[in-house]
Amino acid sequence: MGLFNLLATLPSFGNLGEVSLKHEWICKIIGALINFVGDVGIGIILFTVILKLLTLPLDIYSRASTKKNSLKLELMKDDLEKLKKQYKNNERLYQQKMMALYKKNGYSAFSACLPTLVTLIFFIIVIGAFNNYSRFADKEVFNQMGKAYDTCLESKVKEGILYKEDGKEFYYLNYNVALDEKGFSEFFTEKEEEGNKHLNSHYELDFAKFSAENSALLTKYTNYQAYLKDGKLNVENQSLLSILNTCTYTYIITTELELTDEQVKDYVKKDGENYFISNLKTFDEKFNSVYIEPNAEGVYVVNYDNVLSNSEINGAFTKKAERFICDSLLEVIGNEYLNEKIRPEARQASAKAYEENKSSSKLFPWVKNLWVVDSPNKYALPIKTDLEKSLGTENMGSLLQDEVYNELTYNLKAEYQQKGFGKGNGLFILVALSILTMLGSTLIMNKQQKTQMQLSSVDGENSQAASTQKMMTWMMPIMFGVFAFIYSSAFSIYMITSSLLSTGFTLLINFFVERAFKKQIEEIEKQKAEKIKYGKRR
Repeated sequence: MGLFNLLATLPSFGNLGEVSLKHEWICKIIGALINFVGDVGIGIILFTVILKLLTLPLDIYSRASTKKNSLKLELMKDDLEKLKKQYKNNERLYQQKMMALYKKNGYSAFSACLPTLVTLIFFIIVIGAFNNYSRFADKEVFNQMGKAYDTCLESKVKEGILYKEDGKEFYYLNYNVALDEKGFSEFFTEKEEEGNKHLNSHYELDFAKFSAENSALLTKYTNYQAYLKDGKLNVENQSLLSILNTCTYTYIITTELELTDEQVKDYVKKDGENYFISNLKTFDEKFNSVYIEPNAEGVYVVNYDNVLSNSEINGAFTKKAERFICDSLLEVIGNEYLNEKIRPEARQASAKAYEENKSSSKLFPWVKNLWVVDSPNKYALPIKTDLEKSLGTENMGSLLQDEVYNELTYNLKAEYQQKGFGKGNGLFILVALSILTMLGSTLIMNKQQKTQMQLSSVDGENSQAASTQKMMTWMMPIMFGVFAFIYSSAFSIYMITSSLLSTGFTLLINFFVERAFKKQIEEIEKQKAEKIKYGKRR
């Protein structure tokens, strides 16, 4: 009957949960940057820029080496063309001569490999870090929602509407408030002892008022008319009949026969203070009770005329039946009050907390949750089963309970748990940008290596290496597109930013390398001209 204290078992997000140590430092940097700028998208871009700056020396060395090699190949192009013609029928000898020419001109095809390998390792580590961080980013939002929900309930405790006992994980309703506001106080008598206003047992139902003609309770809750017949308890009602049977069996065993538990263990089951006879025929044949006998069809049943004439059984039945109806009514009235007065306010507080803490960005307004794929086929707000898969049940805490999850997300499902264009979590824009930016970066890199592919073998552009490069031109963008589909929108932003920065650095480095190399070529040509001129003078 109470409301769960939603934060009692939710773990703190401060230690990033189960993030492994090898990724934890990156996760903390990502979280710190996002908190610093106050925008997930901008935080991811800033993180990418910082990471690029840290690896910039390697990038400069790698891309400068690549460009220098390309320019050196241009200088060797004529010599390599001659070698191709000379050894067109001998690939092995062409390779030997080509390598000798490379060595003579200081060309190294592997000079850029090590920095590129280091950058690739960083990329793989970042994938893991983003994946780990995204798993817990949504959990932190739920933590904030739970705090907001709980804060609302705490305010009701201060107002005396709810109770919370020390050490307990539940909030309880003060029935006095609910009964007063619902206008049903006259039907319930409060016991004289202090406290326990949140317990059903603290109240007794005034059965005469409840069963009276034109009773406000019966008018409001018409289904309770089934418990009455001619203003009295209706023993034909299945719920009340079950109570009567329990009272009958208990009376037979404990009073009429005075049997011990050991004597009746083969015929009777016991639940607390109550007894249940599972086989009436066998029991009657053994103990012959006036309250159990065969009917006209020979089926053994309880003789309710005899039972109801027994004042002790009737009294126990009346007390339990009225207690049952009282408890049931209090539960219905209490939950109705909670649904009308408490839950809507708490649910709204939870929804407001989500809006304030959700992982969105002003730079990417079409994506509702950046820790989910930019796709109209994905929910922005993870459903409970998705959370269990991503977080693991050991990290779910109270969210494993349907009541807790449903309460926190009650006002959010209509907007954040829909699919379709304009309804889901995106429009595939970041996925498309991931592919396009990688394609552009790959094309620029391929342009630099065009001469190398033409001259790396006697087959030129028809060689295996050239075919592989053409295939990679499309494979890399497709691979990035797959990453964008598998991982979060935040990771797509990282890939897009990284590709743009890499392309920009490549163009910038190429510009300066070309200028520097052009001066070297001019100096070489000048020296050649002087040698020729000096030779003519000789």
